[in-house]
Amino acid sequence: MPSSLFLSLSASALLATVAPLRAEAAAEPPAELPAAGAEPAVETLTVTARRRSEDAQAVPAAISVLGARTLDEQRLYQVQELQQALPNVTAQFLHARQSSVSVRGIGNNTANEGLEGSVGVYLDNVLLGRPGQAVFDLLDLEQVELLRGPQGTLFGKNTTAGVLNITTRAPAFTPEATVEASAGNRHYTQLKAMYSGPLSATAAFRLSASATHDDGWVRNVARGETLNEVNRRSLRTQLLLRPDAAFSLRLIAEHHEERSSTGALVPYAYAPLNRGPFKGRDNPTDYGRWAALLGASPVVADPDRYEVALDAEQRADAQQDALSAQADWRLGELRLSSITAWRSWRFDPKNDLDMSALPGMTGGSTTRQRQFSQELRLAGPGGTALDWVVGAYYWHEAVYSRNHYATGSAGSTLSGGTYPAGNAISGRGDAASDSLALFGHGTLHLDSGLDLGAGLRATSERKQGRVRQNGLEQPSPYGALPMFSAWDSGALERRDDGVAALLSASTRWNAATLLYATLSHGEKSGGYNVNSVASPGSAFGVGAITVRPEQADNLELGFKSTLAQRRLRFNANLFVTKVHDYQAVTTRYYAPIDDFLAVLGNVGDLTSRGLEFELAAQATPALAFSLAGAYTRAVFDEGVGPARFERFDGAYGRGAQSLAGNEVNGAPRWTVALGTQWRRHVADGVEFHGHAAYAWRSAAYGDINNSSYSRIPAYGLLNLGAGLRLAAADGGGWDLSLWLRNALDQRHYLGVTAQGNNAYYASAGAPRSAGLSLRYDFF
Repeated sequence: MPSSLFLSLSASALLATVAPLRAEAAAEPPAELPAAGAEPAVETLTVTARRRSEDAQAVPAAISVLGARTLDEQRLYQVQELQQALPNVTAQFLHARQSSVSVRGIGNNTANEGLEGSVGVYLDNVLLGRPGQAVFDLLDLEQVELLRGPQGTLFGKNTTAGVLNITTRAPAFTPEATVEASAGNRHYTQLKAMYSGPLSATAAFRLSASATHDDGWVRNVARGETLNEVNRRSLRTQLLLRPDAAFSLRLIAEHHEERSSTGALVPYAYAPLNRGPFKGRDNPTDYGRWAALLGASPVVADPDRYEVALDAEQRADAQQDALSAQADWRLGELRLSSITAWRSWRFDPKNDLDMSALPGMTGGSTTRQRQFSQELRLAGPGGTALDWVVGAYYWHEAVYSRNHYATGSAGSTLSGGTYPAGNAISGRGDAASDSLALFGHGTLHLDSGLDLGAGLRATSERKQGRVRQNGLEQPSPYGALPMFSAWDSGALERRDDGVAALLSASTRWNAATLLYATLSHGEKSGGYNVNSVASPGSAFGVGAITVRPEQADNLELGFKSTLAQRRLRFNANLFVTKVHDYQAVTTRYYAPIDDFLAVLGNVGDLTSRGLEFELAAQATPALAFSLAGAYTRAVFDEGVGPARFERFDGAYGRGAQSLAGNEVNGAPRWTVALGTQWRRHVADGVEFHGHAAYAWRSAAYGDINNSSYSRIPAYGLLNLGAGLRLAAADGGGWDLSLWLRNALDQRHYLGVTAQGNNAYYASAGAPRSAGLSLRYDFF
C-alpha cells in the first residue's frame, strides 16, 4: 500500500472519530500558553529508573532524559539520531541488521545472531532482543531515558553497559488528536496521525500511524540511482482499561515495516593489498587500482563524495510485529505489575558484496527472530523507611539466519582465485536463548539523611546453537578445504549462571545538592557465532564459535544539584568500568587461503573511565539553554587481535598483535551537545518557538586494531528550527515549523567496517536536510 494511501485512510478514520467530539471539547476552557510573566524554572524530569515515578534529581544514578517536546522539536525520530542529544552514546548504523548502541564506549559491535547487545533497548518496558528492532520511526513518544552502567537489578534483562528506556504516550481519557505533514529536500515526506480518547468511563484507546520517505543520499554511478532510500510505515494501537483505582491494563499492538536501500557503504580507505595476483612485498597495491586494471573504473576512496559503483541491487527490508500487555494492581500499599510481551522481526537483504561495478559476489543474511518475555514485579509502599522492589523475569528468543553467496563472472579474479566464478555457498545458523532471573532492589532511608541502596539479581540462562554449512556448489581451487566444505556443528548447548549486584549510597549536601556513589556488577551471557558461510567453526572447530560471558564492574561518584531558585540544573559524575572477556567481532588468519575470517569471540579486557556532565538553565520564561558532554577514555587492557593493515610486509596477519593500549572501536573521547530553546508570546494566542542544537564528537577508530584506515574524524552537526504555534479557541491549534538538519552539510559517518581486499567502507550519515512541518491539534 502506498504511504500516501496508508496515511490518508488513517487520517480519514481519525477525522471521522474526532468530529463528534469537538463540540464537547470546545465547551472546556482553552489550554493556556505559559504566562509571559511566569517565574522561570528548569523542567522537572520524572523517571522510572527504580520502577516507580520519581524526580530524576532524586535518583542516585547517571541518567539522561529527553522529553517529548525536545524529541519533536529536534526531529529525533531514530535511535541512531539520539547520540546527537545524549552524551556518551554512539549508535552505529549500517542497516537494520547491522546496527548497535554503545554507552561509554562499550557495545559497538557488528551484527551476529549469536551476540546480545551490551546496551539494552526497551520500548514500553519490553526488551528489543535484536538492535535492528529499534530501527523504525520513534513517534508519539513520551520520553527517552538513558541509564549508564551495568543494569539488571531493576530491568528485565541483564546488560553490562546501560539501558535505553523508550516510553510512548499511553491512551488518555481526555480526547487528543493530531495530524501532521512534513516535506523536505530529497523528496522527503513524513505523514503522522494520532487519536486518543475514551471508549467509556473505564476504557480509553490510542491509535497512531506514520509513513516516512526519503530518496536517499548515496549516488550509485554504475546504475544511475540513489541509494539509502527510506520507506517506513508504522501502525500502533493501544487500549487502556481502568475499571477502578486498584487495577489497570494497557494493551499494545504494533506493526512496523521498511522497504529501503540502506546499507550502501561508501569507499572509505584502501589499505595495502596482500593477496591474489598482486601479492608480494615488491608490489604493494590497493583494491581501487586492482579493480581499475579489470576495467571496473571504481569510485575512488573519497568518502565525502557519497558515491558508490555497484552493479547489483541493494536492498534492506524489515518487518516487525508486536503485542504486549502490562497489568498493574494496587494491593493495599503494595503494587503488583505483570508485563507480557511477544515480538517477531524479519530482515531480508540484497547486497553487492564485492563493492564494485564488476559482477563479483552477491548475497546476504536473511534473518528471522521471535521473542517472548514475562516479567512480574512487586513494589513496596513509597514514602517509608524502606523502598523495595522484587521480581522475576523469563525470556525466550529464537533466531536464525540463512546465508547465501553467489559469485559472478569476475568473482575469481576479484578474490584472487578464492571464490571461482559461477559458484555459490549457503548455510543456516540457529540460536535460541532461555533465561530465568530473580531480582530485587531496596533503598533504606536513615534518619541521618543517608540513603543506602542494594540490588541483587540471579540469572540462569541456557543458550543453544547450531551451524549447518553447505559445501561449495563447484569444487574449490584450493581443494577440499574445511572452510568451503559441508559442515554441521551439531546441536550445541551451554548454561551460564550469573549474578548482578548494585550498592549505592547517597545523601543531601544541602537542600539543592545530592551526592551519591554507586558500585555495580553486571554480566552478559555467552553464546555461539552462528554465521554459517565460511564459518570459523568449519575452519577451526567448534571452539572457534563459542563465546564466553562478558562481565562488567562499575564505580560512579557524582552529584546532582538544582540551583538559583530552580533556574539551573547541574549534574556531573566520574566513572570507571572494567569489562572482562569483552565480546566483539575480530578476524583470524586462515593459512590455506592466505585470508582472514570474521570471528565473534572474547577479544580481551578493557577499561572505560571518564567524566559526564549535564547543565540546563532557564534564563528567562522564554529562553532555555542546555549543555551535556562526556570525556571517555576506553582502552583495551589486554587481548589479541589482527595486525594493522599498515603492516604490509608480505606476511601480514600470520601473527596477531596485542590489543593492550588500543582504543575501543567506536569510542570517541569527547561527546558534547549544546542546545537552546526560545518560546515567546508574540500575540494573543500566538507563540513563536525556535531551537538550535549542536552536537560534536571527537575522532574514533572503526575497528579494534586501531588501523589509521578506519579512523573516523571528529565532526559536528548543527540542527536549527523555528515555528509559530496558533492556539484555537477550542484548545487545539496549528503549528507551522521550518527546520534545517545538519545545517552546515557536514559529511560524517555512522560506522566504518573492513571488507575483503583490505578495504574499509563507511556508512554515510545524512547530508543537509531542509523542510517544513504543518501540524494541527484538534483539541
